[in-house]
Amino acid sequence: MSLSLRGPRVPLLPSIRFIKDCPGFFRECAQRYGDPFVVQLPPGYVAVTGDPEGLREIFSADPEIFEPLSRLPLEPVVGTHSMLLISGERHKRERRLLMPAFHGERMRAYGALMQQISARVTEGLRPGAPLVALQLTQAISLEIIIRAVFGVEEPERVRRFSEVITAYSDSYTPLIALVAPMRRSFGGRGPWARFQAHAQALDGLLTGQLERRGAEGQPREDILSLLLSTKDEAGQPLTERELKDELLTLLIAGHETTAIGMAWALYWLHRTPEAKQRLEEELAALGPRPEPEALVRLPYLAAVCDEALRLYPVVALASRKLRAPFTLRGHTLPVGMGLMASVTLAHSNPATYPEPERFRPERFLERKFSPFEYLPFGGGARRCLGAAFALYEMKVVLGSLLSAHRFSLAHELPIRAVRRHVTMAPEDGVPMRYEGAVQGASVAA
Repeated sequence: MSLSLRGPRVPLLPSIRFIKDCPGFFRECAQRYGDPFVVQLPPGYVAVTGDPEGLREIFSADPEIFEPLSRLPLEPVVGTHSMLLISGERHKRERRLLMPAFHGERMRAYGALMQQISARVTEGLRPGAPLVALQLTQAISLEIIIRAVFGVEEPERVRRFSEVITAYSDSYTPLIALVAPMRRSFGGRGPWARFQAHAQALDGLLTGQLERRGAEGQPREDILSLLLSTKDEAGQPLTERELKDELLTLLIAGHETTAIGMAWALYWLHRTPEAKQRLEEELAALGPRPEPEALVRLPYLAAVCDEALRLYPVVALASRKLRAPFTLRGHTLPVGMGLMASVTLAHSNPATYPEPERFRPERFLERKFSPFEYLPFGGGARRCLGAAFALYEMKVVLGSLLSAHRFSLAHELPIRAVRRHVTMAPEDGVPMRYEGAVQGASVAA
């Protein structure tokens, strides 16, 4: 392909580097070839930018000129009807149907539940006991999804959903997520067969929950109940398959990513004593058991969440495929070419963020960043619908945990990000120690 953009010319190496360490690979390319640059990946040639003006051009463009770049790696884990994988009028319709469930005003209905779950998950901790931050935040975030999104209430059913979802997520390995030929059962054995078995078990649980909600016929606050009652302009509801796939999307996009964001926040706070002390002082001013709405209004807690998401954004990149020619920073790109907006490049730009590798929440109190400089949930017509829910959860859970408990890092060695499957997570999950309850704090569920 003849393009004015520069980039690596050996096809295989970029694919390996992209799979292993996409943020690091993109940073190296931008330094060597400039921004934007072009790279050949499994979906084809892709132009990549993290420059604020390039991102502005992408996210301000008519969304009709774009479609999803590839169904790899998301389709098996979120389903063919996921809003992440559809485009055009179908995408507009489903986004309109889902948006009311994530309106900012609705978040208040979930705050008390988030605090109760955080208290219950931590009630068995004993001073001096080891723990893994990511396991702790995943346990909390998963139960929030099961109860607030799926509407499951009975403790035994919550436990069953948790077991099946954990097995479903853990069995979706990088190998089958990123290498399509490995999606074969090999006589009922191997990683794909295991994933399919867990997928069937989860589908059965979702079918049962849909039937329960349909039979009840009474209004509830959970997101599933809201989605069951919504209809499009023609009076048509979401089909059962559409509902299931959107629930899977909310599960993958909402549980894993939010838990990872909270684990990184705990890691960086405990590596940055001055930030930890400032947050503890801010939380202490609210008293022993702060209300959720008081937590979400705390400026430094919000800055801590923003800075954790800057360093390790929920969405590392936003990818598109061109349905019409497009000009990116003066370079004309043809129909069918891929386009990637690199959130990690934008977030590590020293012109925007001095000392970008440093955890410094104060930067979010000193100035306001544009949506093309700070975009942890993507941008444009495909910005993450659950952004308000995720930020609300991060603030309430982190604020509740650190108001009531004290932790420390198990070691001082740096922790790097490694690929889990679709997401990048802290290696070893951030090993920590529990130091005990805060004196006078209420930790009752």
